[in-house]
Amino acid sequence: MPLIVTALPAQSVWALPIADTRSPLSTVLLRAGTSGLAIDAGLGADFPFVQVRSLSHVEAQVGLMAGAFMQFGAGGQLTFDLQTFDGEFGLPVDVRSGPWAVRGEWVHISAHYGDGIRKSGEHPTNLDPYSREFVGLYGSRDLDGPLGITAHVYLGGHALIHELPAALPFAGQVGAEVFGPWRLTPYLAVDVQTAEEYAWSPDLTAQLGGALWEPCGRFRVALAARSGPDETGKTAGTPEQWVGLMVGFDRTGELAQ
Repeated sequence: MPLIVTALPAQSVWALPIADTRSPLSTVLLRAGTSGLAIDAGLGADFPFVQVRSLSHVEAQVGLMAGAFMQFGAGGQLTFDLQTFDGEFGLPVDVRSGPWAVRGEWVHISAHYGDGIRKSGEHPTNLDPYSREFVGLYGSRDLDGPLGITAHVYLGGHALIHELPAALPFAGQVGAEVFGPWRLTPYLAVDVQTAEEYAWSPDLTAQLGGALWEPCGRFRVALAARSGPDETGKTAGTPEQWVGLMVGFDRTGELAQ
């Protein structure tokens, strides 16, 4: 069967879950909750570098992903100190046929304390390493609704293959996103995760806001809320609840215009 090979394809066939706070997207979140007032900032990229397409319109892509996730705690009036820094990189392989898509990935995550933790005296001697490596498999389906409304649903999970400190390996994830039909449109996104290492306690994150679609990406402003185990590496598993205001940018089109 003839195949068409493309370097740096214009479109990704896999859509990152936008309510998953560990998706490698570029976001800033001001939040208030059980850990006080904080700012979470993420800078991420997830893009294919080669694509193979069959005449039956099945597309397969191999890509790269990387993200930096930072948490800043209130250190005084209009000041925020870096509390934690998590780095992530991975190798995804994606396949799409029509509205169906599948992602398989290998991901490495490492976590570090920031200066704010050391300055405050919280855990000043806890220098134990924290890292995770896992393989994951996820599937998604795009749906068309009435009046031009679209939806995106996904589910999957991962298994740890290396971890410090030791942890039980399995985790699952399910979520959904609903968008209106306009270039400037409201949206709702919900993500639920559960992990064996946290006794399968559910972690629920939701966003309700607006999105502006452009040829190269999507700008979002949303109210966000979360309840479940903390996923920040050095404090992972601590119960937390928060609400906040988030702004973000998602690359959905050409790498450069």
